[in-house]
Amino acid sequence: MQYKLYAVQISGGGPYNVVDLREFSMSNAVTSANNGSSHDTCALKSTTLVSRHCPQYLFNQPINDRLGRLGASSYALLRLIPLMEKSARMPARYYPLFLAVEGRTCLVVGAGAVGERKVRTLLKYGAKIRLVGRELSAWLEKKRSEKLVIWAGERYDRSHLLGVSLAFAATDDLDLNRAIAADAGELGVWCNMATDPELGSFIVPSVFEQGALSIAISTSGLSPAAAKLLRQKLQLEIGPEWDFFIRLLGELRLCFKSRGVAEKQAQEIFTTLAELPIAERLKQGRPQEAFAKTLEACRPVMSEAEIKAVWENLWNLFSW
Repeated sequence: MQYKLYAVQISGGGPYNVVDLREFSMSNAVTSANNGSSHDTCALKSTTLVSRHCPQYLFNQPINDRLGRLGASSYALLRLIPLMEKSARMPARYYPLFLAVEGRTCLVVGAGAVGERKVRTLLKYGAKIRLVGRELSAWLEKKRSEKLVIWAGERYDRSHLLGVSLAFAATDDLDLNRAIAADAGELGVWCNMATDPELGSFIVPSVFEQGALSIAISTSGLSPAAAKLLRQKLQLEIGPEWDFFIRLLGELRLCFKSRGVAEKQAQEIFTTLAELPIAERLKQGRPQEAFAKTLEACRPVMSEAEIKAVWENLWNLFSW
């Protein structure tokens, strides 16, 4: 819920009285002439009035309780002068999760730019697409002809949600998106909303991928632009050296398991490797130093020849 703190002045003069208007609803206000003022001047119904005689500070009390004690006229002309804005809407707490959607049916309602973007991303991860929308783009028509996208019609119907794992309400129709989200909620389907992210059951983070490394950034829906900015900053910092390093750790883990290395010892070695500046040395163009540090950490459980073979096999997969 959004609210503001206002200074309230009764028309005709008088002191400013600061009140907490968290319970104040502008829908109960009748806007009247502003008389050239840059501030909002409203005639308020008696249920939302605060009299000119109210104490200066009244916080953390429902406004209806205040009215019973303070008294209010049937109508009065108030000038609402914003002092500061404060958001009482706490961001939703989203559980971070990476989903395997390969082979799962996902519904996308909306064939515009947003809907197409959703389809492209979902296909990248192997999802089956059920699409509802009009005037498919050339690309969507192509995917439909390739049977990678199943077109379910021009108009959304609740039945389109049956048998799907995820739903994306990606139209520019606010009411339609909300209807889709409501239906999805009743049917137990996770739904992402393009127009009201906070009304959906999940949001899609800003994602940066570097080979095996995926970094998802979310601002809990408060500022997608900030999430995008952070992603761009990370893209400048994290290059293919991190993909190599992560894949190296994965290969070494398999080697350790095949050799029966005790879990505790393996964890100690991986902790040591993670703390070494191996990726940094690779980024600086000093692979010999990076290999030497890897060799030093893994020598207790692998021979130099074995470590070198793992390193070189992986190195040859990269074009530096």
